[in-house]
Amino acid sequence: MGSLLWLALALAIAGAVLNGLGALWQNTAVRDNQTGKLVSIAALVHLLRNRRWLMGQLAVIIGSALHFGALAFAPVTVIQPIGVLGIAVTTVASAKLDRAQLSLGTWLSLAAIVLGVGGFTSLAASNAQVTRVSDETAVLIAMIVGLLLMLLGLIGSIGHGLVRCLAFAAGGGVVFGFASVVIRLAALSLEHGNPTDFPTGSLIGAILSIPVAVWFIQQAHASGPPDLVVAALTLADPIVAIGIGYVALGEGAKTSTVATLAEGVCFLIAAIGIVVLPRMRRKSTSKVSSNLQAQYSES
Repeated sequence: MGSLLWLALALAIAGAVLNGLGALWQNTAVRDNQTGKLVSIAALVHLLRNRRWLMGQLAVIIGSALHFGALAFAPVTVIQPIGVLGIAVTTVASAKLDRAQLSLGTWLSLAAIVLGVGGFTSLAASNAQVTRVSDETAVLIAMIVGLLLMLLGLIGSIGHGLVRCLAFAAGGGVVFGFASVVIRLAALSLEHGNPTDFPTGSLIGAILSIPVAVWFIQQAHASGPPDLVVAALTLADPIVAIGIGYVALGEGAKTSTVATLAEGVCFLIAAIGIVVLPRMRRKSTSKVSSNLQAQYSES
């Protein structure tokens, strides 16, 4: 791999770490003030005075900037899966905050995520190719993203508990996946010196959708634990970005059938780890709570 690709990978990994920590800080701040209910505009304004939430938001902003910066040097299919590592950071940090020991199931889930993401990234790095996207395709992508947001927003609004958490977190992931693709298109336009290919309309749409993503993610934090929020967000994010990258941008045009199947297996391994991880963490947390209650009763 070239030096620019190594730089892109380093930026993406640093961004994943900051995003994972930022999500944990935001989750604890939101759930301290509001749990299980839709977060109102007034509650969001109140969070602007919460130092922990602001620290988490700053970490997410810097982490996202590093992630988008990585897209200037490498394809979407290479960079986007690395964001999944944020869930590992959130899980370990959350366990330390709860003073809980990570179970064998938790470690196996984390290993599945890391190995799946690592395998997918290695395969994508050697196979991904990029072509330009037409204006019609860009409009179609924006429309699909908009419909997905409306659907997930509706599910989150009428749902409760984990359903609401998953729907709103996935909505945030859809926005960031779309934004990643747009940033990649803008970088390619500048790199190739083709100002006519610059995705001005899509870039404006992506910027305008970011406040929606922030609102969605805060709703998810109010309805579920941080690892579940990050799990849903980081699973929806690469699915959207990689799907667009492969189908619309042609990044998988020269990928062989065997390589595509191998990438699919790696992604499936990571997805299984993401789905199982929150369940393992909740078991560990419940065990710690039971032990603390037993110690309190004995004393």
